[in-house]
Amino acid sequence: MPISYSIDTQLGIILETWVGNVSASDLTEYWRNYLADPKVLSLRRTLVDLRQANLTFTGRELSDLISHIVDPILQGRDWKTAIVVDSPVQFGVSRQYHIFAEHYSRDEIFSDPALALQWLTRQ
Repeated sequence: MPISYSIDTQLGIILETWVGNVSASDLTEYWRNYLADPKVLSLRRTLVDLRQANLTFTGRELSDLISHIVDPILQGRDWKTAIVVDSPVQFGVSRQYHIFAEHYSRDEIFSDPALALQWLTRQ
């Protein structure tokens, strides 16, 4: 699986790492498992590191996945996401996510993981 996560209980955040080619089917499988984790749903603060990923899904696929997988599971809960990118494509996809998910998620995009973590953990 090109997407993995761990939970930092001390900071109260989820750390996500994306590596290699990530397709819509990969994201579908990941989100279904990820959002079934009660710890993830209780925290809802994520640091997403896309720097090693090649995102192969379209904006349309991303929008559909949010509508058909994420929204029904969240049922109105909010989320906070710091996204770390290293390329223009990753930045563009992150902006698309920001727009598609703005009804539930407050997001910021960073190139520096330390700044992303600082923003995410700020109260």
